[in-house]
Amino acid sequence: MKYTRVLLVDDDTDDRQIFEQILQEIDPLIRLDSAGDGLEMIDHLEGCPDQDLPDLIILDQNMPRMTGKESLVFLKQSSRYRLIPVILYSTYQVKDFFRECREQGALDVVSKPDTMQSYRDMIHHFFK
Repeated sequence: MKYTRVLLVDDDTDDRQIFEQILQEIDPLIRLDSAGDGLEMIDHLEGCPDQDLPDLIILDQNMPRMTGKESLVFLKQSSRYRLIPVILYSTYQVKDFFRECREQGALDVVSKPDTMQSYRDMIHHFFK
């Protein structure tokens, strides 16, 4: 699927900037919005008309107030958002966590990149 509207939910502003920079290199036509945590994500989504909802949501797991997994559960329980594909990324490397997120409806769960090259590889994997 070709994603044209993406919502990145990550509390780390540096990670959001890196993601945006690499995504713009890949395809400058993709609109990237961001939120700092799950509660900001909900506020953002609630303010979107249906035609402006994201094609893809990418969630960091480790965020204050509402984790990526909690955000995933919220999205998949919502009749309005449940069909939006969701990818989680996390520094948390436990197989049960990855399995549980997929069972909750995540399209994919990946290790959070720790270098520019690993960010590029991850973003290319999902957007090329």
